[in-house]
Amino acid sequence: MEKRDRQMNSPDQARPGDYRTNGVRSSRDVLLLGLDAAERHTRATIADVSDEEYGWEPIPESERAVDLLLPPDKKRVWRVFRQEGVWVSDYTPEKLSPPPFTTIAWIMNHMAQTADMYPLGCVRTGKPEGIDKRWDDLPVPSGREDMGEYILQALAKVRQYLPGISIPEREIDSELNRLTPAPWGEMRPTYLNIWGDVVALKGVLQHAMQIAARKDRIRYGY
Repeated sequence: MEKRDRQMNSPDQARPGDYRTNGVRSSRDVLLLGLDAAERHTRATIADVSDEEYGWEPIPESERAVDLLLPPDKKRVWRVFRQEGVWVSDYTPEKLSPPPFTTIAWIMNHMAQTADMYPLGCVRTGKPEGIDKRWDDLPVPSGREDMGEYILQALAKVRQYLPGISIPEREIDSELNRLTPAPWGEMRPTYLNIWGDVVALKGVLQHAMQIAARKDRIRYGY
């Protein structure tokens, strides 16, 4: 019983009062439910990440200096690092085989920037990346705590968009099915841009699981 109580009160579980009193009445409610679950799971996952784990990578210290100077498509590790006085992160749209190892810092930055770009930089403006807002315009926080705050702030902005005052309840279904651009220009239903790439399929839930796996690898050698 004690174990069950701890599970019910854990930060990544919905409280009984939430699901017993709050019904699901629209597609927006389902998206909000997923977003809330993603936020709780993310908070719980990043809460105990140490500074050492944040930047941990599997290659020896002696090999990192060389790897750091390579272009992203040649690197063994993608990381967040300082370059000419500016914090940046590795990226290329190409599919790499084998893919580089991504540090927890890189994953957290990717989570935050994706949540920042999709609903606010593309869905709201109706323009793909590169017109009003570019990936390079997005911040890359220098430290673990600031990066965690960036993730939560980006998710809060998504939440503000979903109940948006400018979207009456009677219009929410048509709004969520409206075609809006993904960053690369493909026109897709808004719900897919939010659910698929912010919340679930390639969003914070998937990346939170990756961070959890990284922590296990670092701590237990998996």
